Parts: sequence; structure tokens; C-alpha cells
Amino acid sequence: MILTLKLLGCIFLACFLGCTSALHEDQAGKFDWHQKFIGPIKFVVNDPNQPKRILLGASNNVIGAVHGNTGNILYRHLLEPAGKLLYFGVYEEKQCVAVSLLPENLVKVRLFGITTGVLTDEWAETVVTATHATESNGKVYVIDASEGALPDVSVTVLDGQTANTNKYRLGISRGANVLCDLSGRYLICAQDKVVSVLNLMDGSVRNHQEGSTVSYISTSGSGEISAVNLGNSALSSTYIILENQKAGPELLPVKVSPQPGLILSQTKTEDRTLLCITRLESSHSIQLNVYNRNGEQADPKPVKVSSDVPLLSLAIAKVYHYNSGYGLVAFTTDATLIATRADSSVASGDAQIEWSRQEALSSVLAVEMVDYPSEVGPSWNPYQASLDVISSFIARVKYEVETIVSGESLYSSAEDRFGLRKVIVFLTAAGKVVGMDSTTGSIIYTFVLPDFSMFSDSTAQLYIQRPAKYTPLKPQATVIYRSLSSKGAMLLAFDPVEGKPLDEPKSYPAILQTQMIGHAGEETKFIKPILLLDQTGTVHTYPAQVKDVPNSYFFVAHKGSSPKLEGYDIKYMDNKLKGRLLWDLNLGQSEIIGVHAKIQSERVHSQGRVLPDRSVSYKYMNPNLAVVVTAEHEAGNINLYLVDAVSGALIHSFWHKKCRGPVHVVHSEHWLVYSLFNEKNRRYEINSVELYEGQKQSNSTAFSSFAAPPVQPIIVKQSFIYPAAIQHMTHTRTEKGITNKDILLALPTGGVMELPRIVLQPRLTQQHYTQQIQDEDGVIHSLPYVPELPMPADMVINYNQSVRRVDGIKTWPTRLESTCLVLVYGNGK
Repeated sequence: MILTLKLLGCIFLACFLGCTSALHEDQAGKFDWHQKFIGPIKFVVNDPNQPKRILLGASNNVIGAVHGNTGNILYRHLLEPAGKLLYFGVYEEKQCVAVSLLPENLVKVRLFGITTGVLTDEWAETVVTATHATESNGKVYVIDASEGALPDVSVTVLDGQTANTNKYRLGISRGANVLCDLSGRYLICAQDKVVSVLNLMDGSVRNHQEGSTVSYISTSGSGEISAVNLGNSALSSTYIILENQKAGPELLPVKVSPQPGLILSQTKTEDRTLLCITRLESSHSIQLNVYNRNGEQADPKPVKVSSDVPLLSLAIAKVYHYNSGYGLVAFTTDATLIATRADSSVASGDAQIEWSRQEALSSVLAVEMVDYPSEVGPSWNPYQASLDVISSFIARVKYEVETIVSGESLYSSAEDRFGLRKVIVFLTAAGKVVGMDSTTGSIIYTFVLPDFSMFSDSTAQLYIQRPAKYTPLKPQATVIYRSLSSKGAMLLAFDPVEGKPLDEPKSYPAILQTQMIGHAGEETKFIKPILLLDQTGTVHTYPAQVKDVPNSYFFVAHKGSSPKLEGYDIKYMDNKLKGRLLWDLNLGQSEIIGVHAKIQSERVHSQGRVLPDRSVSYKYMNPNLAVVVTAEHEAGNINLYLVDAVSGALIHSFWHKKCRGPVHVVHSEHWLVYSLFNEKNRRYEINSVELYEGQKQSNSTAFSSFAAPPVQPIIVKQSFIYPAAIQHMTHTRTEKGITNKDILLALPTGGVMELPRIVLQPRLTQQHYTQQIQDEDGVIHSLPYVPELPMPADMVINYNQSVRRVDGIKTWPTRLESTCLVLVYGNGK
């Protein structure tokens, strides 16, 4: 018995060793790369001890430091993913302090070494609510200035391990239209035309009347000079806050031209502190003006900073003083961090933006890959409709001669024979599209989408309508997002290789669902049409001239957190494409947290699985199958439904009692793998499901969701215990689907583990799994069931390149079978 167990254990380990794929030590960094980002910058601080060190704090609770000359990250700390950074700044010159708001109104204060970034101290305090935080004289002030009818402001002072809470009366009644911000020890709140300035130290308040309604507030942040910029889209006024011992804080006007878009900051020289006002003079120029604490201009000649690339409006601008000159660090609204060199600042004249960081890549909404087009390919364009018959014949003969001479076909490239080099196209939450070279990670192009906002579920769509293999036709990608002004939908088509627009932006009504038809022919120039179903039931197509939409095409839509699924088919009605409601499915008192369909372009190599007794169990290959995940929050249950998206038939369901998410699902071919957390047993579980038709195949050529009687699949299921949390999960893909698939798991430790699917494959029944059959052919048909999955260190594919806060993993097949590209991205949204 003991010998048998040892033998089974060796077989189990041998399976892992046989599937291990890794890089040799001398290959590390040659075929892979790793890039780190801070995120949407909220705080920019200059190290008073070292001007070449710039401290950054992001709103997604990430802090770090970059080098002032290169922009390279010196250190970075990813704090709690569910937290929000309220304040980040210098603490008593030798340290920096980070104040984070965690769930359940827990405020955590951390102190880091400003040079090394090492955590030196931390403490936490529970408050009622917290919206702002600041630091002054070694004390941390946490302010509750949330919306409400009462004008009270709660100020919690955190002094080391102690906390004192005071309530101060604000001069205005707070409501939904109240704006608040901090400047040093002052809280400035505006409602319509009334501005109230509250001193956090003693609670003194003074009101100020503006000439027009205040729609935005920007301040100079923490420091010795407290200043505020009040205004709207047309006018703005800048004030320095002074303390009147009798009347409280008052606003001193600064003589600056009233124009919107002014950014305030502070900088220290050897003997004084200066107020800096930064504005974007043009798309390639930034102007800096310096004032003293009396509001008088300290340097009569402004400093101009020029940029080679066009800039959008500035969100943050920090001016620093170095060697009798001024430098600049700025963060734009399209999430680009720009800066001058820290050791080349100038006192007058022009400065130059020396480096930039694309922090928009820290929040990726969608990502796709496209092949590089053939660089040596033929010059004949078969789609030149303007040519006559003779000219077309001559061009065709020229093309054939070029093909014979060069030895290159229509689909090949001399430099990338196996399709390993691709262009990665990112769609980011900042409304920017970024193109990146997959071999080096270098950025090829960037452009900003006009009038961009995300849909209500914080998403936007990115489609590859035409790949790059149809030379000389240009590849085409399309992004669909929500219009910020009209609240409808916007569509923009562009070249994913060069980053140039191919068409004018199109506007549509508010849409319910978008889908891309998975096939394209020569009549559409190999462009896969996109269908947009709006909320009135009308179906729009892009390109608009596409008329050959099959009547058998269907939509599946769900609205927000509603537990109701709806299925539509497409019909021509009144010379328009209309979506007709076919079925609806109510999933009870639950919330839909995910709908997972199969990848349309995925290849299936075999239609059945050969069993040890020489019989074949045919796979249930329903291309219309979707996995719907729902959560019953009150009962604490997770449900999974296998739904036919065409007929609305409920194929099967799984009910997990006392479980919670996040639920990660991998759906491919005839199987699905999903993970969740079992609250009863307090462990993470992975469930593997396979669907079979049985010993006979219903139809070997096509599948119909309306087949009578409908095929009821045979469900085979197995559960496993995984010893770690899972942040994301996906599977590998190859061009022909011949290679066995692996499951990629993103772990909270920063590793990406490759788990062979044969380990997760549901085990055969005892009647098929016998030692006699295995001894006859010498083939391991199935591994013995072991409930606890191991975590071999050699299965971590990213070795020491830790990737934390993973939002997604994407895989793309190459033209070399058994090889695929893997992209892991994240950093928290």
C-alpha cells in the first residue's frame, strides 16, 4: 500500500516536471520585460535633502519616488488596494508621511524613510468619515468635510499614537454643491459665491464673497504659504491666505491675470518660501511665475518650459528651486508625468521637458495585440477599384513576379517569421490609447480620445476589426466609449500599428450592448463589422454600409446589477436593423457579477476525448454557451449558470453556499475552471467542469441551439483546494489548439503560476481508470485525485519580476505552435 502511494506521488510530481517552462538565467530580460508605474498622481513632493529625488503619491493608494533626471522609479510601495490616499508629504524633513483611508472608516498613518522608502512607523485610528488630510508641525489632521446639511466640520488630530477630535462650525451650510480643499492648515470651502476659510488649529472662520459662482478650487498644498485659486471655466482669482488675529483668516489677492487653468505650488529657497503659479501657455509651452508671501512678483521675468510633444491641460504642477534656478514636475489630465532635469534648472529663459512617464498604463480598461505588417510584402493592391481591367492585369503580373523574386508571400515577413513581434494596444482609464512594441516594451504612439468617459460599469470596448495580415490593406482597430458631453456612445477607428485615425469619430445614442461579428469576407475588405444595440432596440453597424448582417445573429445583454438577462435577435424592420427580444431570464434575488463567453477566434483541435477503454467521449461544443456568475450578498452564496445565449436555455447551474468572490472564470472549448473563497472552510477553492455529449455525437459538422430535442450535456466536476488567493486567472492559447492548455494564476505574492490543466481535469470514473488498462498501453490517462494543489516554485513563469495588484492576464497565439505571448497588467484602478 505504501509503495503504491509513493508510486502515485511520483507520477503526480512527474506531470508537473514535464510541463515546466522557464527561462534560463542567461535568458532573463531578453525575451521578457517588466515596467512599473505609480498611478494617477495626486501628490508631488520634492525631497528637501535631495532635489534629484521626487516623491509621488497616487490616488489608488500607491506611493513612491522617482529620479529627477531620468524618471526611473527609486522605490515604490503598493498599499491596501481598497484604500484611498488622503495625504502624502514630507514629515520633519527626514521622513515622509502617507495617510490612507481604508474601509470601515479606518485611517492609517505610515512614516517612511525619505531616502530609502523603508517603513519606520505606522498607526491607525477609526473616524466617522474622512475626506481630506494634511500635516503641520508633526501632527496629522484628518478632516470630515463630506456633503451634508449641518455646517459642522470634524477635525481629528493624530499626534503619534493619540487622537483628539474637535468639531468646528463652518460659515456655510454644506450641501451637494459645496467644494472643499486644503492648503496647509486651512480648509477652504465654496458654495455658489460664498467662500469660507477655516483655520484647523483654532477653528476660526472667515467668509469671503466672490463675484461669480465658484465651480472649482485648487490650492498650493501644504507649506508655509497657503494660497487658493477660485474660479470657473471663464474666470479665476488667486489669493494668499493670511491670519488676522482678530478676524481670523483673510484672503489677499495676488496680482495675476484672471484666467482658468492656473496651478499653484510652493518652493523653498535658501532664505524664503515662494509661491509659484503655473499655466499652460500653449500646447508645447508652460509658463512659471514666482511670487513672495506678500503677493508681489519675486522674479519679473517668467520661466518658460517647452515640450516636444503636445500637452493637454495640467492637473498638477510642482515647481522646485535648485542652484538659483527653477525646475518643474507636472502631471497632465491624460495621465502623463513630465519633468525637467533636476540638475539643469535655469533662473531665466527657457527650460526643456527632458523625460516623461505614461502613468495612464497603470489603469488599463482593455488590451489587444496585432501583428506587425509584412515589411517586404508585395506591392500589388487587389482592391484598387479605380484601375481598369488591363491595368489590374499588369499589376497582378507585377505582384506575382515580386513574390517569386523576393520569396515572400502575402502573409509572411522576413523579420518576424513566427509572429513573435506584435503591437500591444492599450485603452486606459485616462482616455488615452497607447501602442507598445511587445519585444522591448517601448512606446510606439499615444493619442487621446476626444470627449472620453467610461460607461456606467467603468468599462470601454476595444476591437481589432482587421488584422495586419491583409497586406497592403491597413489593419484597423476600433474603440467604443461613452461621450462625456452627450452621454451617448462614441466610436473611433484607427490604425493599431501607426496610431493614426482612419475615420472621423462617430456618435451614437446610449447603447446597451456591442459585439463584433466574428467573420469577414473580401466584400467587406476583411473588416469584421461591429454591431451596436442602443436602448431603443435599434441596431447600428460600423462600417455603416454593411448590409449583409445575418438574421441568425444574436445579442445577450444585462443592465447593471440587475439579475435579469435578455436575448435579442436581429431583423430588418422598416429598412432598419432592429433588435427583437427573444427571451429573458430572471436569476432571482441576486446580482450578476460576471458574464463569460468563449473566445471567438480560439481553435479546437479535437472533438472528443479518448478514454482508456478505447471509447470516445465527445465534447459538448456549444459555441453559444455563456457562464453567468451571480452573488446573493445577504445569504452569502455564489451561483454559476450555463446559459445558451441564443435560445436562453439554462443548461446547468452550480450553487456554492457560504462562498464569496472574487470569482475568476476561464471558459474554453467544452470546459470551464473557476475559483472562489469558501467562507465556511476558510479556504480558496478551484472548481473544474467538463461537458460531454456522450458516446455519440449529435452533429459532427455544426451545432444548433434550436435542435430538437436539445442536447443535454453530461457534467463532470471536480473541486480542489488552492493554498493561496487568486487575483486573476486565464489560459494559454496556441494557433492550432494542438498544445495542451495551461491555467495561469496571478498570486498576491507577485508571481504568475502556470498550472497544467491535466492536473485540474476532472478524474475518470473507476470503471474507466484501471491499472490493467494503464499497464497495457503505458499511457497515463488521468492522474489520481489529490484535493490539495501544490505550488511548485519552478512553475512561476515570471521568476523574480513580481507583478502585484494584477487586473488582467492576456494571452495571444503566435505562428509557432506551442508558443504564446503572455501579458500581465495591473496596479489597481
